[in-house]
Amino acid sequence: MKLKKVIVFFSFLSLSFSQDMKSINGEIKYYGSHPLHDWIGVSKIISGKIDYSIKKKNTNVIIMTPLRSFNSRVPSRDSNMLIYTNAIDHPKVVFESTNFEFAKDSVHISGDLNFNGITKSIKTSALFMQSDSIYIEGSFFIRLSDYKVIRPSLMFLKIDDLVKIEYHFNLKI
Repeated sequence: MKLKKVIVFFSFLSLSFSQDMKSINGEIKYYGSHPLHDWIGVSKIISGKIDYSIKKKNTNVIIMTPLRSFNSRVPSRDSNMLIYTNAIDHPKVVFESTNFEFAKDSVHISGDLNFNGITKSIKTSALFMQSDSIYIEGSFFIRLSDYKVIRPSLMFLKIDDLVKIEYHFNLKI
């Protein structure tokens, strides 16, 4: 009887997992643009919580990244970004999923993105691969004005309002 309970317990564990992750292996990029130049800011400091049921393909995700972790390879630009995004008052960007719809090799994700203290609903489609780990890769666009971010200017020209966000995560099961 005891052996049967142990087998059932480990069978259940193989079908689902829930874990608090101090660190998530992956990368988040933003693509900024100005009439005079384009740039990419990259963060590899990502944390969050993943609740995933393989059998039900039911997923809840919270992903966080500190604004100070983005590196565009120009320190003065990164410092200015922290000022314009109010990083002292709102130091993290947080995504919390509300729905996952799985297809063959992709997933449609809906959720709430909190940036600069403002939460907006977003949708994204992502590549989804699962073997001994889960790999997710996708992108979406945001408008800085939707999050009340004042756009900085260079030579009297503001940076573009539309920003592309790319992400990829490799999660161990």
